[in-house]
Amino acid sequence: MVVLITALLFVLGIALQGSVLALAGTAGVHPDFLLIVTVSLGILGGPKNGAIIGACAGLLQDILFGSPLGFFAAVKMLAGALAGMFADDIYKDMTAAPMTLIAFISAFTDLFTYLLIKLFALPLPYAFSAYLQEYVAVRIAYHFFLTGVIYPPLFRVQRRHALFPEKSVEE
Repeated sequence: MVVLITALLFVLGIALQGSVLALAGTAGVHPDFLLIVTVSLGILGGPKNGAIIGACAGLLQDILFGSPLGFFAAVKMLAGALAGMFADDIYKDMTAAPMTLIAFISAFTDLFTYLLIKLFALPLPYAFSAYLQEYVAVRIAYHFFLTGVIYPPLFRVQRRHALFPEKSVEE
């Protein structure tokens, strides 16, 4: 069941990210739906499941959007694993906790992405200070509010043990 739900979320996420969300963003900045799904499922499934889901989401994004293979896979794998590691320390039933966690993970992934872009000498239209102010801050806000919409239904599904049967939301 987890594979089917995750695949549906990935397809929905790629469709939204490549069409509606790409046009809805301000100044070329748009939310990363797959990151929100990865972090949400990482919180509910733990670090191992979060890393696997993140790697799959990142590879799908790499293949479909033409970035170097493994670029976003590494970033999202780390994000999913981090979310899973912090899962035991937050109240999963309170939406504010995952919303706060996505803010920190979003900042981490954007800074890690910037580092990888610089490392591979890929073109970047922003200087570092402008990147932080105009890109990272806006994405953190997008991710924060979208997590409030996306996480609660996933939590309700997990409470029925439909996503990760071996995990309990009370853990």
